[in-house]
Amino acid sequence: MKELKTISLAFMYAGCFLGAGYVSGQEMWQFFGSFGNWGYVGFVIAVTMFVMLGIMLIRLNQMTGCEEVDQLLVPWNIPWLRTASGLIVAALLLCSSVIMTAGVAALLYQLFAVPVWLGGLAFAAVLVIVTMLGINGMVRVFSSLIPILVGATILFAVLAFCKFGMHGIFHLTKTNTNPMTPNWLIAALTFVSYNILGGIGIMTPVGKLVKKEKTVYFGIVLAGLILMGVAFAVLGSLAVFPKATESELPMVAVGSHINPVLGGCYGILMLIAMFCNSLGSLVALTTYAEQKKPTLMKKKKLLCLAVGVCVWAGSLVGFGDLVGTVFPFFGYISVIYIVGLVVHFEREKKKMKEKIPEA
Repeated sequence: MKELKTISLAFMYAGCFLGAGYVSGQEMWQFFGSFGNWGYVGFVIAVTMFVMLGIMLIRLNQMTGCEEVDQLLVPWNIPWLRTASGLIVAALLLCSSVIMTAGVAALLYQLFAVPVWLGGLAFAAVLVIVTMLGINGMVRVFSSLIPILVGATILFAVLAFCKFGMHGIFHLTKTNTNPMTPNWLIAALTFVSYNILGGIGIMTPVGKLVKKEKTVYFGIVLAGLILMGVAFAVLGSLAVFPKATESELPMVAVGSHINPVLGGCYGILMLIAMFCNSLGSLVALTTYAEQKKPTLMKKKKLLCLAVGVCVWAGSLVGFGDLVGTVFPFFGYISVIYIVGLVVHFEREKKKMKEKIPEA
């Protein structure tokens, strides 16, 4: 496998979080914009945490040589706990793909009146085909599509600023009424917890491709800047056209108000975001399965096909119902694994320091 350079690492890590909720503006508004200007501060804190945890993850991968997510998240040699942790991460990865597939099916129906079952089936089929290409295929897809997604989102923001002006960017009005996120700080921490476990699952098998320590720091920091740029583009667009926040897909509403064709174009961007997010989750899931049962490597096509069928079948439940039940559960439970990752990193760093005088 080819070595992962700074730019590719940056787009890989940023792509872990640029899903439907992020790019559509729904998550950005609920967790940040609805708190007024403090939302911007909250997002800076959230990105800082993403950067710190991302660096810890890849450096831990380099220091230990471990490629299995359960061993990275659980620093203690407790087999049953590692098994349980691995299964939870695997379940999250599968659920993420199911939710994104359901979202694609809903979006295709909304934009082009494609039957939900057919749209989900077509999307799942494409996912299975690309997943068979493995980690290298995933890296190539992320390196090709994430830059387009980022650039197009920023371009849409520029068009929104030209259309509505920029005077409202720093005049966000607090509209939050969610008791689960009573203030901007808790909302920011919840957002990180909500997203990071899936990111860890996707990035763990990729970490072995990062050979140089400086690549980790430059790549993850650049990913943070990418996430910051996209978030500012989204929040800025919604700030200058606040009526869009009443829509289920705020950024699509912004694009449609500028020009009906742009609304459809932004819908395509969301498809790209959901495809990358789903692909990352499925590649991580199949890689983990092969790590735990090496015989599956010889049956990769069958494994990918079986997972694809599960994804499509699960997506028939419906996008809204899945988001409302699955994400909150994993958001709370991932706090435990964030602590485990930090503890493991500090232990390995201490071991390295103790070895230095002996050299």
